[in-house]
Amino acid sequence: MQLTLLDKNRPLKNSLILFVFTLFFCFVGGHLRLPAELSLFWPINALLTAIFVRFSWLHRPYYYLVCYSAMVLNDTLFSGWAIPAFTLNAANLLFILVAVSMLIQRPGLLNASGRVKSALNIFPACLLASIACATWGALAQGLLISERFLPAWSDWLSEQFSTGVLLLPFLLTLPRRPSLLSTLRRWQNCLPIASLMLSLSAAVVIGGGGSLSFPVPALIWCAISYPLWLTSGLTLITGISEIVLVMHGLMNIQGDDSLLPLGHLASARLGVATVAISPLIVAVSMDAIRQLNHQLALRANHDFLTRQLSRSGLYERLHQLQKNSDLRARVAGVLLIDVDYFKSINDNYGHDAGDAVLFEVAQRMQQAVGQEGLVCRFGGEEFLVLLFGLSDEQLLEKAEAIRHSIMQEKIMLRGSGVAVTVSIGVASGDLETNNVSESFNRLVSAADKQLFISKRNGRNQTTSSLISENAVSHTPA
Repeated sequence: MQLTLLDKNRPLKNSLILFVFTLFFCFVGGHLRLPAELSLFWPINALLTAIFVRFSWLHRPYYYLVCYSAMVLNDTLFSGWAIPAFTLNAANLLFILVAVSMLIQRPGLLNASGRVKSALNIFPACLLASIACATWGALAQGLLISERFLPAWSDWLSEQFSTGVLLLPFLLTLPRRPSLLSTLRRWQNCLPIASLMLSLSAAVVIGGGGSLSFPVPALIWCAISYPLWLTSGLTLITGISEIVLVMHGLMNIQGDDSLLPLGHLASARLGVATVAISPLIVAVSMDAIRQLNHQLALRANHDFLTRQLSRSGLYERLHQLQKNSDLRARVAGVLLIDVDYFKSINDNYGHDAGDAVLFEVAQRMQQAVGQEGLVCRFGGEEFLVLLFGLSDEQLLEKAEAIRHSIMQEKIMLRGSGVAVTVSIGVASGDLETNNVSESFNRLVSAADKQLFISKRNGRNQTTSSLISENAVSHTPA
């Protein structure tokens, strides 16, 4: 969720936006009010909680007062309340305060994009906020010593808790727009959603107290297959659908009311809120596993020191290109690059200095290559650059550009500038679509032979068998 309208440095603008936003959704919730009941849904509390959590700089008494004023104004204008508008809406404000205070005080809850990382913290926050809200709401209605206290308290609790646990996980895990669009483009597997619709239909046909839990297996399948925010969204839609179906008598959950005098709508709300926990737990676990796998893949495929591809990462990227048909029939060029006299750098300046040289050489190499190819630390002080679609002359020009970018400026080691040069071997050829690894290895072997010639002939030069003038040398000043 990203509200670009909010600006930390413009409090008056923020106040106006929050006031209008609160007034609108209070109006919507008020028009969902049932005869002699609370609203079927009251989304404003969860919506404001999500905004205050993701934009923690709004967590100030001034902004809460603005939202409270909008709630009171809505009930005064559209519900015909006067004094009750002040007392009852204090219950809504209490829900927001309790939930926000519990969530934003947890260190590490949100990532850099303002997206919640631990969705399970939402449940205790919603539960305590709902209890506080329900207690104040029932007391504000003057029902403390009445037999209607428990039914009214359960209505408040079920309404706030169900709305909170359905809306907040979705609002607090929703990614920013670019990430959201890219995820939707990759989303192709619709079977979990189809099974979710089928299980919801079966709940309507079969009915009974257990029908509310029919969608749980399908939701768990969604949790395994989809990102956390999408699973939360599907759980939200499923929960709202079940509450509406129960409200209109399309899903019969008739049971024994002898233990507690709970209405069927309150029972349905609490059941839906409880059902929502299972798929979210699975979704959170799967999200953690995906992040761990991503981090492991990054560590395996990238060299920690130079931040370039490792050898395994390079082969993995080649296989990805092959699967995506991005290799096509383009010619591949391989530049095998070795840092000259690297052992003497380690011996004279220490291994820390040697690491600094490798890092700086890799950075200059990456700047010279840009988006045109792949840079890999092939082993030790040896690097490999893979380029596609260049002619022999262009490939040799790129190799020379890399060599000059490394030698043109000294690298500072222990307070003194050290001139670092590289030797390069160049090879070019077609990568066979059916056997990319083998054809690539042949190119590497050919480039290695040319690199050997560069080193034998005095280093700091590029050698290639691609053109007749196959050696380009440089004599240091």
